[in-house]
Amino acid sequence: MLKRVTQPTEAGRLDGTVDEGKLVAAAQADPKEFGALYELYVDRVYRYAYRRVGTHHDAEDVTAQTFQQALAALPKYEWRGLPFGAWLFRIAANVINRRGRTGSREFPVEDVSVFRPQELSDDDPVDYVARDEQSEELNALVQTLPPDQQRVLILKFSHGLKNREIGDLMGRSEGAVKQLVHRALVNLRARFKEGYAV
Repeated sequence: MLKRVTQPTEAGRLDGTVDEGKLVAAAQADPKEFGALYELYVDRVYRYAYRRVGTHHDAEDVTAQTFQQALAALPKYEWRGLPFGAWLFRIAANVINRRGRTGSREFPVEDVSVFRPQELSDDDPVDYVARDEQSEELNALVQTLPPDQQRVLILKFSHGLKNREIGDLMGRSEGAVKQLVHRALVNLRARFKEGYAV
């Protein structure tokens, strides 16, 4: 089981965001400070790994290996203002590829919770059933999209990655990712309307 490390950090900004450059510099100076970066990204790396490998056990292994490799390579890491997570996701993708776990399970779309309506309460069973039905319907529609459009929607809306981070993972420019997201949403909207055509 992965252990979460919680350490106070002085790398916060007044607006509540984290200055990753300071976190990276602190971790490079003292590996004990790596815990703040771990805490910041462990859940996102785990979710990414889980979507790719399909089991909790394998996702935990991939996550652990990702952070071990990142810590080992940290002295050579050069901060360039890009999100530290982009580097972590690249490491995770390499770990998964070496494990031979890519292929048909690479981008499953089950339980894309970000597509569930947030305004419905968890207390009302009627709301829960409605939300579950809408989620299943939307997931089925997403699965009809081409694989690259499925992947970009999952990375953007389920994993919360920015276009630049997605571009690093998919080997595309930020502009190309923006276009792909747009095409995927247009395509999804058209499929949704087709499903409700009378």
